[in-house]
Amino acid sequence: MDKQMMKYVGILVGLVVLVVIVLLLMNGGGGNKNLSFDEIEDKMVSAAKKYVKDKGEDILPSVKGDSFTLDVANLVNGDYLDELSSYTKDNVSCTGAVVIYNAGNGNYDYVPELSCGSNYETKKLSTTLIGENGSNIVVEGSGLYQRLDGKFVTAYEDLYGSGMENLEYVYRGDEVNNYVKIDDNLWRVVAIDSNQNMLMILANHSKKTYAWDDKFNEEVNKSHGINTYEHNGLESNAYKTVQQFYDGEIPLMDKEEYSTKTKYLITPMDLCIGKRSPEDSDTSGAIECQEVLNDQVMGLLPAYYFMSASLDENCTSITSKSCGNYNYLASFDDFWWLLTGNSDDTYEAYSVSKKYVDVSLCKYKADIRPIIKIGSRAVYSKGDGTKDNPYTIKFYG
Repeated sequence: MDKQMMKYVGILVGLVVLVVIVLLLMNGGGGNKNLSFDEIEDKMVSAAKKYVKDKGEDILPSVKGDSFTLDVANLVNGDYLDELSSYTKDNVSCTGAVVIYNAGNGNYDYVPELSCGSNYETKKLSTTLIGENGSNIVVEGSGLYQRLDGKFVTAYEDLYGSGMENLEYVYRGDEVNNYVKIDDNLWRVVAIDSNQNMLMILANHSKKTYAWDDKFNEEVNKSHGINTYEHNGLESNAYKTVQQFYDGEIPLMDKEEYSTKTKYLITPMDLCIGKRSPEDSDTSGAIECQEVLNDQVMGLLPAYYFMSASLDENCTSITSKSCGNYNYLASFDDFWWLLTGNSDDTYEAYSVSKKYVDVSLCKYKADIRPIIKIGSRAVYSKGDGTKDNPYTIKFYG
């Protein structure tokens, strides 16, 4: 190689080295600068998982529904993570933690909580639904209502602040943007409790139909079924089918599969399994909730929620056809089971036939449309709640 060529090669190498140095300086010397806040959250979760792997799973919460908070300071001190400001473009000051939830059956949900002042705050789905300072709450027309002590609030001046024990938020009307997508599964938010856990019903349903129950019934001396969902370990067919659904053993329509990711989000719920008469007018849950089945991961929809979703003032009993008016739950075009049995006998339960609720023999077969309760920890990703652009939840590996 002649001297002239060596000179050009030396200049080229020097330029390459200069470019590398400039890039390193622009990125804080270690490639950490200019990460998005989403990417910082991902780093936090990855660091938390490494921390748990090194420390041992004994530090994880052992009881389903419990959580363990791992502060960013612990991750930084243990060299699992750099200072959060080192990842941001302008050294934005941030604090954070990773909360690890025991979702049951060996599932642990890692949720970052990142706070960077006015620049960024990890946004939960429940906050998106309710709106900042309750901005999405309505008192008339279709939308999300407050219900306190069983009564809906119908005047803005009577709205309550969050955190009250007997306060819940309930979607009502036929034009509500309450769709949530988890993988290929579309759900609709029915209600949000005082802890901002979200009750959801599957917008799809089982591919096959199932009897609510088909046991022999002494009252009629026939195998019409017994309309008790569960009692002292004795389980109805509906109860068993729901458990199979949770385990992914129930085929869905349109080749859809129940998303196993859902299990990371579920928080245990108390199912109101009490029975009601066709003449009962209460919509607060006071009737069904006289009997509660604790610590359930999945169930069917109690009848009072179907009534609650209707804005028609003539919806005065569960079997009133007016309950199908102004009611998004009446938009499911199929025959599906509710959770509630008929208190006037022992062999009938309530079902929805397209728009209306009726009493049906438990031995009849109908679709299964499960409900779950998603924990308030679920992080909002994108979407506006419409069917075409549903809310989506961010998962962290």
